[in-house]
Order: sequence, then C-alpha cells, then structure tokens
Amino acid sequence: MCRRIACFLAVVLALGLVPRLYAQADQKDPLTPDEVDQVRENAIHPEQRIKLYMKFIDQRLDQLKQLASQPAGRDRNGQIHDKLDEFVHLCDEIQDNLDTYDSAHADIRKSLKDLVQDSGKWSDALHAIPPNQAYEFSQKMGFEAAQSVADQAKHLSAEQDVYFDIHKKQRHTNGNAPS
Repeated sequence: MCRRIACFLAVVLALGLVPRLYAQADQKDPLTPDEVDQVRENAIHPEQRIKLYMKFIDQRLDQLKQLASQPAGRDRNGQIHDKLDEFVHLCDEIQDNLDTYDSAHADIRKSLKDLVQDSGKWSDALHAIPPNQAYEFSQKMGFEAAQSVADQAKHLSAEQDVYFDIHKKQRHTNGNAPS
C-alpha cells in the first residue's frame, strides 16, 4: 500500500513539474552563444560586464531601427516584437547585475556614468519605432524597462558617490561578481 501511495505521489509531482519545465524551456535567452561567452569571461570585471550589456542593448536598438525602416513583409512585425522582448530581457539582466554589484559594494561608478548617459537615449530610440498592434505590449514594456534602467542607474550613481566618499579604502574594488 505504501508503495502505491509513493508511486502515486511521484506521478503527481512529476505532472506538476512538467508545465513549469515547459514554461522555462519556452523562454529564449536574449544573448547569442558568443555574447554569453563574453559575459562569462567578464564575470569578475563589473565595469566591463555592464559595458557589455550596454553594447548588447544598443545593438538590439540598432536592429530595431533597421527593422522599422524596412518595408512591411516577411514577418517584420514579428521580428520587431522579438527584438523588443530581447531588449526588455537585457534591461532586466543589466538591472540584476546592478543590484548584485550594489549589494557587494563593487565600485562601478565609471560604468554607471556611461549607463546614465546611454540609457537616457533608449526611450528615444524606442519612440522611433512606429506603433503597431502586433508589438504594442512589447513596445510598452520596452519603454518601462528603459526608464527603469535609467532611473536605477541615476539613483545608484548618486549612492555610489556618497558610499565611496565615506569608504575611501574600498574605491576601485570589484566586490563580488554575479553568478
């Protein structure tokens, strides 16, 4: 009897996990394999890692601009939708990295200065994409992600200036890198 109950529980648990595993497999990594390698190589270099994410985000925005300038057809709207989703995911990734570096007290002031400047232009680049129902929600999420990164970068930049004025010995340290 115990064996049947154990088997029944195992089947129920397995069936409960299948939808979660399917949902995880359905999420596409916004980075190419080469980009993943570049991020991994810079795991212990916060400044370079943030700059890499900025580069990848700028590349996606350039691709969006190029797609938007092309005549409609060949699933242009679907491609714009996908690039907008990649943009949002990359914004999430850079924010996760910023959170990690902040909690580790890594000195990322130089890259934050660049990020504040760069992220301020992202919303303008997204506004250059003509609105369309096929990617309306993704475009809205893109605006929110761009604004969120810009706000976080400004806030963190100010916090880091204060923190490293007080903790002069910890200036120019890497802290702990994100996994």
